[in-house]
Amino acid sequence: MIPLLLVALGIAGVAGCNMCRAEPFKNIFSSGRFPVIVIAHRGFSGVAPENTMSAFKKAMEVGSDMIELDVRLSKDGEVVVIHDETLERATSGKGRVIGLTLDELKKLDAGSKFHPSYAGEKIPTLREVLEIAKGKVPVNIELKKGDYGRWTILDLAERALGEVEKAGMVDQVIFSSFDPIALERVLKKNQAVPVAYLYNRPWNFPREVTEGRPFSILNCRKSVLTSENISRAHQEGIRIGVYTLNTEEEMGKFIDLKVDAIITDYPDRLINILKKRYP
Repeated sequence: MIPLLLVALGIAGVAGCNMCRAEPFKNIFSSGRFPVIVIAHRGFSGVAPENTMSAFKKAMEVGSDMIELDVRLSKDGEVVVIHDETLERATSGKGRVIGLTLDELKKLDAGSKFHPSYAGEKIPTLREVLEIAKGKVPVNIELKKGDYGRWTILDLAERALGEVEKAGMVDQVIFSSFDPIALERVLKKNQAVPVAYLYNRPWNFPREVTEGRPFSILNCRKSVLTSENISRAHQEGIRIGVYTLNTEEEMGKFIDLKVDAIITDYPDRLINILKKRYP
């Protein structure tokens, strides 16, 4: 999933920590052309197979401010870019991702089910995506929950962070997840990396979401965001992202609500709207 981002603290003592944690992410946001950051959900997944190199390259070509991707572990512990725990929906494979080695996963077709013209598209590794994004576009890395066999999501967090550090891209990524423990593991290993807590339930105040954890970004399902809770988050120095908006009507609504980032399968649509609003 996409994808992004934000979270918050609640009590005054935590607020100062949150503001500190927000700074690296703020630097990434400041590179955007518009007040709202355009995040390509699993790449430009509206026109290319999700989470593939083609989707990421197309997202970069149209001018996305950030690309979002999902990561899991292969049987031999490699960090691979794929959304589902199983292979059937998006690839030619069967069974669980964790059940195959990287070499076995690389033999699968990850494009034909989207469109025959993408036949032969491969499941990328995180390392491969970081290589094409470095110095060009920030990357939102979602740590996916699921069964990891002899490993856990904490191992995924550490290995994904290791790939980012090897690539020299600590200042060009955000880690996101529905699992707060995985995000805390990232922070424990490297305080310089911004993290975004994904949240899909109604809330009024940021502390209801973060429960005191030092998260500075909250990435929410569109149905749980209101002008009131967005404003309260901003008052506490927390940035808000929304997923997944694909119609012009929805995009316009949340631009008006002053979210900080929009995650979309169609970054070109959002960019066109923003160009008209902010010529």
